[in-house]
Amino acid sequence: MRLCSFLLIASLSIVLATPAFSKERPNILMIAIDDLNDWIGCLGGHPDAITPHFDALAARGRNFTNAHCSVPVCSPSRVSVISGVSPTTSGSYELGAAYEEIPALKEAPTMQRWFQSHGYTTIAGGKILHHGFREELQNDIDLVLPPSKKGGPRPSQPIHRKPPWDWGEFPEKDEDMYDYQLAQAASKELQ
Repeated sequence: MRLCSFLLIASLSIVLATPAFSKERPNILMIAIDDLNDWIGCLGGHPDAITPHFDALAARGRNFTNAHCSVPVCSPSRVSVISGVSPTTSGSYELGAAYEEIPALKEAPTMQRWFQSHGYTTIAGGKILHHGFREELQNDIDLVLPPSKKGGPRPSQPIHRKPPWDWGEFPEKDEDMYDYQLAQAASKELQ
């Protein structure tokens, strides 16, 4: 299986300093990846994962190599990162309720809103929040990167037939995968 430099991007959040702040404040690119393990080269690598671009990006940035999820389920773990609120306070432990439907988060601004209020432009793509930035959270993101379609192509002949957990052989070309398309859109925007 071929791996492109950013093919594994599940979600990303970009905050760009406005011109007035650009010399004082750095631009920030946060890449959140579900189930990556340590397969990329900068984390020890795996012989089948060739990630030179990711490794080069890691060499130029800050890497959190001893980070731990607050709950071992993707969506509530990301909700915790985005809100700064622990699952023990929010009650978000499972896939389910959207951010804006969790009562304990009504007054918790998203990380993106905090950056906006401090002069940054916010850009998001992928599944930073499983249900997306909707209702009042829409204003926290200045630009949502395509593809706007959620999920990704489903295998033509799934081995396991229980959405959303279908898995099996995926498209032959990386270009057909939504993660690849998101990486291309992010690259274009960052240029």
